Amino acid sequence: EADEKKSYDESVALLRNNDFAGAIAGLQTFIRRYPASAYVPHAVYWLATAQYSKGDLKDAMSGYRNVITSHPDHPRAPEAMLALANCQAESKDIRGARLTLENLVRSYPQSEAAAAGRDRIAMLR
Repeated sequence: EADEKKSYDESVALLRNNDFAGAIAGLQTFIRRYPASAYVPHAVYWLATAQYSKGDLKDAMSGYRNVITSHPDHPRAPEAMLALANCQAESKDIRGARLTLENLVRSYPQSEAAAAGRDRIAMLR
């Protein structure tokens, strides 16, 4: 639908313009309005990213976990795992971050996120 794409694009544009509160509101509305949309995994990922950018690590981690568990075959899943590990490390959960990164490397070994994850595992030791 044209309205669906427009709503998604407008919300992501708010994130790109560092309007995190606007992006959060827009993406939450998008997810509620279009729950069956092919854009939902992207929207959940970007919502978590906006929450992270706003400093809400708890909600961001929940969103990244949602992408990982609900859409494990989606291209955003490896990126969500890397972002989750970053949130965990920032929350001082180094053990959790290391486990998430090890799972990332094991689950998505060919992804760019896994390459970054390998480097971060070494830094967490």
